[in-house]
Amino acid sequence: MTDLVTSFAERGLEYSVSDEGVAWLRLNRPEKRNAIDRPLRTAIIEAIEEVTEDPAVRVAVITGNGRAFSSGADLTQEGGPIEIPEERRRPNGGREDGILYGWYRMVDRIWKSTKPFIAAVNGIAAGGGCQLALGCDLVLASEEAAFWEIFVRRGLPLEGGGAWLLTRSISLVRAKEMALFGEPIPARKAESWGLVNEVVPADQLEATAQEWAHKLATLAPPNSGPAAFAPGGAMAQADLTIPIGNIKTQINGAWEKSMYQTFMDEVGLLGGGGRMPPRPAEPGAPAAH
Repeated sequence: MTDLVTSFAERGLEYSVSDEGVAWLRLNRPEKRNAIDRPLRTAIIEAIEEVTEDPAVRVAVITGNGRAFSSGADLTQEGGPIEIPEERRRPNGGREDGILYGWYRMVDRIWKSTKPFIAAVNGIAAGGGCQLALGCDLVLASEEAAFWEIFVRRGLPLEGGGAWLLTRSISLVRAKEMALFGEPIPARKAESWGLVNEVVPADQLEATAQEWAHKLATLAPPNSGPAAFAPGGAMAQADLTIPIGNIKTQINGAWEKSMYQTFMDEVGLLGGGGRMPPRPAEPGAPAAH
């Protein structure tokens, strides 16, 4: 794990996991407003995969160090902003190369992960940085944050899954307003549009993200209700990590499927392992009966 953390740090990403299973991914190029170059983008993708695969991780938070969440692609990196390494580019292979190396992969990995991701947007989130934030399952924003689909002003199509994200996050006309004008949307307006879950004062952003992450990491059955869920009952010590992942994938799938297909997913989960496994007992704690 130490080698992995060091590898991420060398590419501009701080990665840590708390004792309660909260992974923190901090973009750490504040001098560049956390602009994402190719090494950092690869590190982010690898870190998302690590979150997904590590059974000790229950939830992840993505944020930026300094005043920006991310200003998007690093336009000053060697070789320019084109995402495909020069030595890997193929003649007339733009679309195929884009699938292999494109920005959309960050959003794709978060979408397919069974772990919930929280974006704690501390400042400007532009271009690819905007998609990274909006691709998370829950989005918290500082009052100083803004969301900027800047692509039209650079003569580019929406990248990083932007067209897909916007049309599923806000209304069609709002999505067009945001993408066609290419103007930053302040946090409070983004909240009123339904683009983010909540806006908080800047000095409360990290604490709020920690609170939300803690809630997801320690979620437990109710203290009252059916006997199985009551203290000492069979489900009282249940580990809800897998059910949380199931519900995330159900909701994501519902965006892409028919009503009937979502019903099939539901009964499949219920009939094929929808039960909650027991949470590992604390040392010295009595076993549940």
